[in-house]
Amino acid sequence: MSKMYINSFKETALFKGFSEQEIVQSLACLDGYSQAYRKKEIIINKEERLHSIGVVLRGTLFMCKEDPMGMRFIFSELNAGAIVGETALHAGQQQTGYEITAATDCEVLFIRIDQIVRPGQVICSLRARIIENLVSLILHKNQELYDKLDIVTHKNLRNKILYYLQQQAKKNNSPSFTIPFSREELAYYLGVDRSALSRELSRMKAEGFLTYSRNAFRVLQSE
Repeated sequence: MSKMYINSFKETALFKGFSEQEIVQSLACLDGYSQAYRKKEIIINKEERLHSIGVVLRGTLFMCKEDPMGMRFIFSELNAGAIVGETALHAGQQQTGYEITAATDCEVLFIRIDQIVRPGQVICSLRARIIENLVSLILHKNQELYDKLDIVTHKNLRNKILYYLQQQAKKNNSPSFTIPFSREELAYYLGVDRSALSRELSRMKAEGFLTYSRNAFRVLQSE
């Protein structure tokens, strides 16, 4: 296992507080395997029944869903160190109902969930700590869902844009930052029309609320 990947594992909720030696030992016990994907390739489809969780080793993934009218939404972006498919923790999990797609070329390490929370026998002394970290992960994911709900509950397009950009500024501890989305992807994420989004961004720029170049933004003021 390369040093680069070990560093990625250190950033995940799954291995929080683990030393490098403990991570290597845990991976040996959990019998994981890695899979590379090309940009736009589907990693988990909406009909799939999950048996594994994944750790993003490199690249960026999108969690997506389509409504009955075919409108696509991006729920979240998953970068190196993020966890994929944690809904496999739910006993009797049926179809996922969402897709995980590769936003860039990427690689994911998969671990069967029954090797973590439902093993036939104790596989290593570190398993209990991994389960504790999974609980923390679920709480963090719940907070992310609340944050996304805060965005979509704004009826006004400008307020949606401002709220999202202010979240990104807070996340980056700077009024200047780069977002992970193209214009089309940002429209999917906010649940708005792409043309309307582009027009509103242009108006906000002209009115001095922000500046931007492609996906690099600087928030100047808020309403």
